[in-house]
Amino acid sequence: MSMWLYDDARELEEFQNYQKEVRRIEREYLEIRVLLRDAEADYRGDPDSEYLTAKVKYLQKRLNDLESKAARLAADHPLEISLFAPPHG
Repeated sequence: MSMWLYDDARELEEFQNYQKEVRRIEREYLEIRVLLRDAEADYRGDPDSEYLTAKVKYLQKRLNDLESKAARLAADHPLEISLFAPPHG
């Protein structure tokens, strides 16, 4: 990191592009989780529906694909805890 903002402008731009991509993936993940929750609730009300069965399977597949691309989305503990929390013990 340099002393002048203009020296870091390119690095800052790359970081902002990265943040936008991460936010896009997180937004998509949240939307799929909400749709899956609603679809599973509808499926519990009508378990014989082929449409709802297919919808739940499709949303679960999309969710698993996103989790494989960005494993931190499905982690038990947020990444920030590992990076910034004091060590245990």
